[in-house]
This record gives sequence, C-alpha cells and structure tokens, in this order.
Amino acid sequence: MTLARRFLVAPSLVRLIRKERGASRVTEGYFQPQGGRTSLVRVDGSQCHLVLVTTDANGAAAEERTEVPRAHGDALLDVCAGKAAYDRTVVGLQGGREALVDRFVTPGALDVVTVAFGPDEDASAFAPPAWFGPEVTGDAAYEARTVALQGPPQVDEVALSNAALDAMLDIVETRYGFGRYGSGQGARDESSVTNALRRLASRTPAAEGAAPAAAKPEGTEGGDARIDDVIESLSQALGAATPGEGRSDEGAAAFERWTVRPRRTQPT
Repeated sequence: MTLARRFLVAPSLVRLIRKERGASRVTEGYFQPQGGRTSLVRVDGSQCHLVLVTTDANGAAAEERTEVPRAHGDALLDVCAGKAAYDRTVVGLQGGREALVDRFVTPGALDVVTVAFGPDEDASAFAPPAWFGPEVTGDAAYEARTVALQGPPQVDEVALSNAALDAMLDIVETRYGFGRYGSGQGARDESSVTNALRRLASRTPAAEGAAPAAAKPEGTEGGDARIDDVIESLSQALGAATPGEGRSDEGAAAFERWTVRPRRTQPT
C-alpha cells in the first residue's frame, strides 16, 4: 500500500524542469470503475501493463500489474472509456525522496507533482519544498483517472515566488558545475587546452631565436617552421585533454609529429 500527496506546480517551473531534465511520455487508458476497483492500461515507453488499482478507506492504493504485449495494449486503449497522456519527469528531493512532475497534455493541460510514501512512512510529516504549489491531495478531480474520464479541472493561476524560483534553480544548476559536477574532468581538460594555447600565443620572437635554428629547405617560406610548431603544440594539447589517456612514449610522439606535419614539396 502506498499513500501519495499531490500538489499543483507553476507551469513555468514545469517547463524549466522539462528543458533541463527531459521527460517520458506516459499514456493511460481507464475503464469505468467497478466495485471500488479501477482498471487501466498504462503504456510507458516500450512497456505496457494492465493495472488493477484498489484503494482502502485511508486512501492508500495498491496496484497489481500484468505485462501485456504492446499490440494488445494499443487495442485496449481504443476501447477505454477515457485516456490521459502526460509527460513525467522524476526530480530528486532532499533526503533521497523523489517527486513525480506530470504535465498532462491529453485531454487537457494540467501540471501536478506527486510524492509517494510507503506504508511505514508518515506522509503528514513531509514538508513540501518552496517550489510546490497548493496541495490538492484530497481532491479527486486532480487524479489521473478523473482527468481521463472527465477532463482536467479549472485551475487558478499558481503564484510563482522568488523563493520557489530559487529552490528550482538549486535543482537544475547542478548540470552546470555548481553541484556535484563542479570539479569535473571537462573543466580541467578545457583549462589545459586553453593554457597551452595561451603559452603558444605568448611566445616571443626573441625566445624563438634563442633555440637552435633548424636548417630551412630551399624554396620554403619562413613561416613554415612556425606553422609546424603551431600544429605540433595543438596536437600535444588536444592529446593531453583526452580523458583516460596517459603520456605517450617518445616513439609515439615521433610518429604523431610525422603524422601532423604538413608535407612539403621540393621545387624541381
């Protein structure tokens, strides 16, 4: 048995969540309830189940699922009394709990977030985050079954506060290095390539003149050696930025140098 608490959520926040985290399309077809039981067909990606839902006096629901072939599920959807389709995104909350953010697209628009609790958990002790809207747990009009059979309810605009936006940004900004990704390999790789290019650009003619001058083949331009140095330095920088690859030995470096060096043609 599971107990769920359901909340409204601002459509703009749902749009932000879907943009940053993506969503999976779920389609449910409901039959008319009989004897306090609800039967439905649920298609989630490549999986299709025939589901029987029973609810006790306390509102806790239990599901019995039977997997059916997709072709059979599509046939059952055609004879259902009502259908609902929504895009679902799973969002992690503090304490390891998950929230299911659903944007209904059929038969109408509705944005809700649901948090499920086990039989041994106290659902009333859950403190909703700031980005949650008004709670609608006790209103059957916001259940997927009612939405499928009767359509979505009329919902007043959900207020969007600065605290709600800050709480949502705390969730999505982890994708841009402010959370667990803050010290990733990608940042170090980019830095190493950038530093190599900066060192290359800061080389002065005087420093280049201090090195022994290589014999220049007759008929080549003076900038050929410079071009070779640029290509070789870029090759070394890019090779160092590849994750998991160590420093190559002298033989491999020589092979790479001959591979990337432009071919010169002696004048005849």
